[in-house]
Amino acid sequence: MEKRDAEILLNFLKDIMYSRRYQNLNVTILSPDAQDLGEGLNLLSKYVLECKRYIDELTSGKADAKPGSEDNPLIKHIVSLVDSLGQDK
Repeated sequence: MEKRDAEILLNFLKDIMYSRRYQNLNVTILSPDAQDLGEGLNLLSKYVLECKRYIDELTSGKADAKPGSEDNPLIKHIVSLVDSLGQDK
């Protein structure tokens, strides 16, 4: 991987962690050997943003919040936690 690719991907990873809006990396700016990693980070960005939105809605008191796409493997654990907490009431 080229140094330029590493810098782009690291900055994108920081955006995923700290941004509240969806980020989509244009993978065509990366060298061919880094494009698969870029696509994977695009999917991670989508999943993390769905988790953030769901948690934000729950913490603001919206009990009927929708968790997001069903293919998100990260949000399933949050939904399970919310369900188990709801059973204690």
